[in-house]
Amino acid sequence: MNEARRQWYLKAMGLTPWVARAPLPGAAPSELLDWRIESENDEGMAGEPATVAEATPVASPQRPASPPPAVTKQAAPPPVEAEPQRAPEAAVVTGEAPALAFTLEAHLAGDTWVMFEQEDAQAPGLGRYGAPLAASLLAVFGVTPQRPRRFYCPLTADQPMSADEAAQALQAFVDGLARQAGGARVMLCLAEQHVLALFGAERYQPFTLGERPALAISTLAEMLAEPATHKARSWRAMVEGGFAGGQQ
Repeated sequence: MNEARRQWYLKAMGLTPWVARAPLPGAAPSELLDWRIESENDEGMAGEPATVAEATPVASPQRPASPPPAVTKQAAPPPVEAEPQRAPEAAVVTGEAPALAFTLEAHLAGDTWVMFEQEDAQAPGLGRYGAPLAASLLAVFGVTPQRPRRFYCPLTADQPMSADEAAQALQAFVDGLARQAGGARVMLCLAEQHVLALFGAERYQPFTLGERPALAISTLAEMLAEPATHKARSWRAMVEGGFAGGQQ
């Protein structure tokens, strides 16, 4: 529909259209419209362009002299037969281990780096109830929580890490901490599946991380959920592995 026809419809509905036919001083340039002049015989429409004015148009109560031409309905397209679904192909089994995702918060407690797995790997820190429990564990070593260091697996969100890559990155992380601040041992509050994937070891049993003695115990979330089981077993492993300062 060109502009002249649109203006005729507006006038037929009792609306007074105002359109500037020439650039106005200080106004932004307007888009050029299709102003093809139509004859009076063209469906009974007047081809006169709209009046140029600066006043605000006032709607008129008049109704259109004749309804606009009816829109011809187009025939519906023929139905398209659905393509038969193909049977799902068998999944390809590979020998690659699934990528790991976790975050560790590391604190130096004497000569031991104590690392807590966050309940939510994407959170900025330990949870509401996990943080006080972590402070209680650090009190066993006679320290209070300071500004922690964090280890992220994967290191970047767009580059998943295998278990071997994560283990190498974690060892390099611990080596870097030791060079900066010291520390001869590592204790991890880490999920069982992560301990097995990273170190091929079992929790509550001493192992070595690089050249450092290490011990993995229950996570803070497990201690909060089942304290009678996980706190007792973790404490016993700490005492037997020499990570509790000889306290009973």
